[in-house]
Amino acid sequence: MAERRLFDWQFRGFGHERETVRSLLLFIDGELAGFRGIIPGLYQVPSPRGVQVLPGGSLAMWMLREEFRGKGLGTIMHEEAERLCPVVTGAGSNPETSVPIYLRKGFRLLESMNRYLTALDPETCVSCFGKPAAVVPSPARGKGGAPLAPSGPDAAVLAEIWERSAFEAGFFSLYRNAEFWRWRILESPGFRYETFVDPEGSGFLVAREEKLLEPAGKPRDGHRSVFRLIDLVPAKASTWHGFEDAPFARFLERCLDWALETGCIAADFHCTSGVFAPILSRAGFAREQDLLEGDIPPLPRFFNGGPGPGRPINALAKAPFGVSFERSYMVKSDNDMDRPRRLDADGNVLY
Repeated sequence: MAERRLFDWQFRGFGHERETVRSLLLFIDGELAGFRGIIPGLYQVPSPRGVQVLPGGSLAMWMLREEFRGKGLGTIMHEEAERLCPVVTGAGSNPETSVPIYLRKGFRLLESMNRYLTALDPETCVSCFGKPAAVVPSPARGKGGAPLAPSGPDAAVLAEIWERSAFEAGFFSLYRNAEFWRWRILESPGFRYETFVDPEGSGFLVAREEKLLEPAGKPRDGHRSVFRLIDLVPAKASTWHGFEDAPFARFLERCLDWALETGCIAADFHCTSGVFAPILSRAGFAREQDLLEGDIPPLPRFFNGGPGPGRPINALAKAPFGVSFERSYMVKSDNDMDRPRRLDADGNVLY
């Protein structure tokens, strides 16, 4: 948050309302007292008249100087944010502090996104993460065909696929037009995202490799990584309605084969909706919630520098026509849930 280039990119957002929907500063007697972070965006919102594209914002970082807390100033900032934004979303919010406020304001809450896991290298997963990792299933190697490497991404192509799939299917989501893909994925100054587009036309995948580091920031032996699936977009609208999509499952298997060849030992994916569960299961994934024994996840939620296992990622939304999380597409990159958390002394991203 203290790195200007990362901060400016994150809160730039996208959409034609960026001059109106933007982060708020609270001043008291000319002195900065608070910040209500808003990432501007466009949202596709199902309505009785079909899917509408509305301006809105995702909430990220809500701060008030300690000496001004307890006076209702945070609520004033939040109410101003809601006044500016017809659609408001949040993710990864603190259940002890901000979540109760959002619930009082009429937000819908999903306590935990669906998280799907697969062990690409089961033996190494157990070695790195302990015995709980042994319950994570593995994909069948070579099942989908030859490994598929990432391709040069084209924001217009990604937007076209999104338009005729998720948009046509009527899902609540950020409106992932070409400007969105350029801002969030192609122009990210922090993480390097890889885009995989199925040459057979079944859809595309956006992911990144997260290298496993020692606490000192040095790579672990073997330069191992985790394959973090960020956006999973089948090209058929019918897939978003839960119909079988064997070609997309085969495509996903080929991407996982490539990830294993590059040193990734596991993969995960977060999503509010469970509509992709059959596809992910076919490709070798299982839901974290179905593998839990107690509160300890079989694979960490933070792979580097995290406090314990980390809590599940929740989701919040408030829109004019209501929100069904099963018919919504919010993922790990929504809000500020997939951004760098630690830099080295030269400002390079560690994780």
